[in-house]
Amino acid sequence: MSVSRVNLSMLSSTEGIEMSEQQAIKFGYITYEETVPLTSEFAQNLLEGKIVGKVCNNCKAKYLPPRNGCSKCFSRDLSPFEVSPEATLKAFTVIHFPPESFADKAPYIVAIGEFEDGTAVLAHLTGMTAMPQVGMKIKLVGQKIAQDRVVYKFVKV
Repeated sequence: MSVSRVNLSMLSSTEGIEMSEQQAIKFGYITYEETVPLTSEFAQNLLEGKIVGKVCNNCKAKYLPPRNGCSKCFSRDLSPFEVSPEATLKAFTVIHFPPESFADKAPYIVAIGEFEDGTAVLAHLTGMTAMPQVGMKIKLVGQKIAQDRVVYKFVKV
């Protein structure tokens, strides 16, 4: 078995993109020292109700959340694509024993939703009053959790 090495710097490059740190909207619960402009743009799109990923123009691999480089063929030639926020629940699990940073949220549901184009995303599934059912319709929405921070979650349609 051979192991190939990946140039990880290509996946988070900010080459040719200008954005001040003051304008950056962070994505996710965790704070990083540096906010990549691509991530900030993704978070801003979420706030506007748009789900925008990247597709590799070479091998057609899709990335959601978006990346600056393809991890399959290593191309940097990617273009934006937008999907409808409605998805189908493909799988889920109820987390009863979470990491310490999520202890106050337990129990919670983590779900895989598949969009019409086949792109899949892992996210919290919120607002459920009964156990979810595989195949049910869900919707990916952005939620502002702090002045400068956004996450996405699935909600029941």
